[in-house]
Amino acid sequence: MKRLLIFCAGFLCWASVHAHEIYTSYSSIEIIGTRLTYILTLDESELKYIFELDTNNDGSITENELNASIDKIYMHFEKRLTITIGGETIELMRGEGFVSKDNLGNVFVNLVFGQTLDRQPWKLTLSLNIFDDFGPRHKNLVKVIHHDQIQQAILAIGSPRQDFSFSGTDSSLFQHSRQFFGLGVEHILIGYDHILFLLGLIIIGGSFLNLVKIVSSFTVAHSITLILSALQVVAIPARLVESVIALSIVYIALENFFIKKSDDRWLITFIFGLMHGFGFAGVLHELGLPTEGLVISLLSFNVGVEVGQVIIVGVTFPLIYLITKTRWQKKMVYGLSSVIIVFGLMWFFERAFDLDLPFV
Repeated sequence: MKRLLIFCAGFLCWASVHAHEIYTSYSSIEIIGTRLTYILTLDESELKYIFELDTNNDGSITENELNASIDKIYMHFEKRLTITIGGETIELMRGEGFVSKDNLGNVFVNLVFGQTLDRQPWKLTLSLNIFDDFGPRHKNLVKVIHHDQIQQAILAIGSPRQDFSFSGTDSSLFQHSRQFFGLGVEHILIGYDHILFLLGLIIIGGSFLNLVKIVSSFTVAHSITLILSALQVVAIPARLVESVIALSIVYIALENFFIKKSDDRWLITFIFGLMHGFGFAGVLHELGLPTEGLVISLLSFNVGVEVGQVIIVGVTFPLIYLITKTRWQKKMVYGLSSVIIVFGLMWFFERAFDLDLPFV
């Protein structure tokens, strides 16, 4: 039993280390008149594994150090991206790169490129050869704005190229649906805060009916807020959302020390599930979802989240059910819940107070 707890604690520690590294970069292409601007946004937490960014070797990377390294970052990535208009490759000119932060304090390097086009594009193709640098889990979220049209795509190691048709004749609704379904599955499987929340809910065991009620209430709740947020009906600051998600993990884990039955646990699961839905919606906001195809993309993402959730529960619940039949059940619940509380609190303080804690 002690070995099991050590293994689980080790896994949760590993997960917390990677929780904020989302293996994602961003491409933004905007065409105004005949002027094309392309911005490649890269996460500092991944760039540091490719470049020597900590020039003074003090263990931290400052904005000045990032700005000093932008030239070599440009040289590396400008050879790895191609934009073609109507089948002809255009020469991208460097703009002025800059460093930015999101509302959670994550740092990004933005590489800016531009070019004046000799005609209005009817078809644009973006190719990125960056996935060998960042590994097979990396993805690039693409947003293309042309007049009143907004299109999006997800590039990955198996699909590093995407066509965008401004007439709409080459757009594939099925392709977009498949991409967003995959993003939903991936987001829940690497969303370690959501995984810990689910794990905290089911480690106390209980009947299969109670499990169905808990999972169903979580599904209904986060689906409601995911849709409301994605449609911009309701907006909540991301820092508040992420902080409450961390607190929900802590609460559920604390409750495991006192709860006797899980019959009514679906109620609190529903309440916290509402906030988790806003967290899921944050991913969709980053994509800049268009009006056309929004519902299909949204539903596809949500279905992907549910499939990922079923995978998690399907893998963990049978093992938990077997352990509940042994004399080690209470020790396992208390041990895992204690570990979950620690990391939930660390996530909360980091997100609520914009701290950079170790192992988070």
